[in-house]
Amino acid sequence: MQATLNIRIDATLKERGDRVLRDNGVSTLTAVRSLWAHMASTRELPDFLRAELDRQDGRDRKKASLKAFAGIAEGACSNMTDAEMRAMYRSRYE
Repeated sequence: MQATLNIRIDATLKERGDRVLRDNGVSTLTAVRSLWAHMASTRELPDFLRAELDRQDGRDRKKASLKAFAGIAEGACSNMTDAEMRAMYRSRYE
């Protein structure tokens, strides 16, 4: 029994990856089958995928922090004048 993968990938990324495979005499089919075979036999992600997930997790955490920070800016303080902001900060630190 066979299964089919149908994916979308950036055209430039595909061209660059295809060039590396072609230069090394490897077909796209062989590369994908080898990746799946590796994961099936080891029951683990390859190191390069695990590293990418770690990088993505770090980016996601940064994005969430920035969104939270932006949410603070969009709150009650966002409509205050400069004078009102200064008065609020002064009252906090006096």
